Order: sequence, then C-alpha cells, then structure tokens
Amino acid sequence: MDPITHTMTGAVLARAGGDRLTPLATAALILGANAPDIDIYTVWTESSFGSIAFRRGWTHGPIFLSLLPLVITALLLLWDRGVRRRRDPSLAPVRPGAIFALALLGTLSHPLLDWLNTYGIRFLMPFSGRWFAGDAVFIIDPYWWLLLGGTLLLAKRGRPLSTVRVAAAVAFAYPTLLVMISAAGHRVARAEAIAQGIADVGDVVYQPQPLRPLAAEIIAATPDAYHMGRLRWTGPVRVSYGDTVIARGPWGDARVRRAMQDPDVRDFLVWARFSWVRIDTTATGATATVVFGDARFPEGGLAGGLGGLRVPISAP
Repeated sequence: MDPITHTMTGAVLARAGGDRLTPLATAALILGANAPDIDIYTVWTESSFGSIAFRRGWTHGPIFLSLLPLVITALLLLWDRGVRRRRDPSLAPVRPGAIFALALLGTLSHPLLDWLNTYGIRFLMPFSGRWFAGDAVFIIDPYWWLLLGGTLLLAKRGRPLSTVRVAAAVAFAYPTLLVMISAAGHRVARAEAIAQGIADVGDVVYQPQPLRPLAAEIIAATPDAYHMGRLRWTGPVRVSYGDTVIARGPWGDARVRRAMQDPDVRDFLVWARFSWVRIDTTATGATATVVFGDARFPEGGLAGGLGGLRVPISAP
C-alpha cells in the first residue's frame, strides 16, 4: 500500500490504545509501519527495472521483519535517554519491552497491507522469491483513507477510547471485506471463464479498480495466453470476457533468449507475475524488437517500468 495508508494504520493502532502502554508508543508504531519500505533507496541507486526487482523483497521478508523492530527500539531508547529525558528529567522513561512489542506490531502490519494489492510481496525472501498477492485493494484507496482519518479525528477531538476503538474496527473491517469480495471474485471469474469455453484456466487475477471497489479487471491465465475480462458486482452483468487475449509468446525463440541476457529484462521478469513476450520485426527482417510485458499492466509508458520494455535485437 501507499505510505499514507501505512502511516495512518500505525497512528490508528496508537490511538486505539497502543499509546497508553509507554511513552513514544506512537513513534514506535508509525516507524514500524513504514520501516520495510527502506528499500525505496533503490529508486536512486538502481535502474527502474532493478528497483522493481528488489522492492518488496528482502526488507519485507522474515529476517528484516525480525531485525527492524530491534533497530527501532534501540533508536527510540537512545532518543529517550539522550534527548527526551535530558530536556525534561521529570518525564517517565519508555518501557523497552512495550516499545519493542509495538514496533513489531507496526512492522508486521506493513507486509500484511502490501499483500492486499495485485503488485504482490515476497514474504519468504531471501529463502524463496515466490510472490504472494491478495488482489483485494487498489494500491491507493481514498475510501480507506477516510475511514482511518475519521478514526484519528475522533481521537483528536477527545472522544472516548471505546468510540475510537469501534471506529478503528470499522476501518480495518473495510479491507477485510474487500478480501472476501476478492475471494468470491476469483471463484466467479474462474467459473465464468470455464463456462465461456476458456480451457485449462490456471491462475486468475482480480484487479480492483481505483475508486471502484466493486469493479475489477480480470485476467484468466491459460498455458498459452491471458484472457482479459471485467467483473462488476453491481448491475446485471458480473463477468464478461472480451476479445482481448494476450499470448504468452515465443519464449523458446533464440531472439528472446538473447534479449533475456539484458540485465533489465532479467530484473523485469523477477517482478512480473503474468509475463508475456512478443517479437516485432522490420519489413526486411534484418532487425527485431523483443517486447516484454506483464498482463496486469498496459503496455508502455507507465512509471517505474511497469508497462514493460523493448529490446532491439540485430540479426545474427
């Protein structure tokens, strides 16, 4: 999810009672909720494709999820002793155990929220590069912002803790409901694909649309192609598969294998969950362009390289 959602999640957990456990509780939860995204530094140190290959990997896996709360706890203890209580010695010291528990809670909330969208996350890095995705929430959801922000507003206005906790429960029930809708969408989309004669359906992707949580783009994957469709939970038509079919492409072609030696291609394919390849040739056939893409994202022009890449290949 986006940094705003992560930050507000940590703040809501604090206002729902976490901030009563120890001083600097809110800082521990918010820092933890954002900490795995330290891999953002690759935006400046790597190519766009190198960055997307690294993101949501190591820093979202079990090793870093164990270490980050310890680092946050150490930093907050140093701040408490070296700055906060030096300025005002009468302040109560932080409780190290509580700070660690809250930092751990905030940190663990991050991969859970990232799992909710179609971009995916590698929970098991570096032990496994497998991607996991909940396909339930668009990566930026203003409706969820409103629920989280409303909870924080109630807390700021001094409403009873019980009221704030009810609002927090509603805010977190929203993505839970979307997960249930997504699960139902997967089942409906698969059944309709089979009913429409799409054979050997494997994975199905349910992609929620921005500002439209009851609408989704559908991808039904078969051994040879990706069949694109739409699902609407409102109105008479629920699932419709159109004429758009993306062939997986000639992965065994020698020109494709040559193009795959490009580091950017290797990085792109690390990230792509529904990869396809196409060979565009000139009229003379002297040169070719090998085009790589991911069926989840439209071809060309998207920020960060999500729309794929093109590799010119000369004739041998």
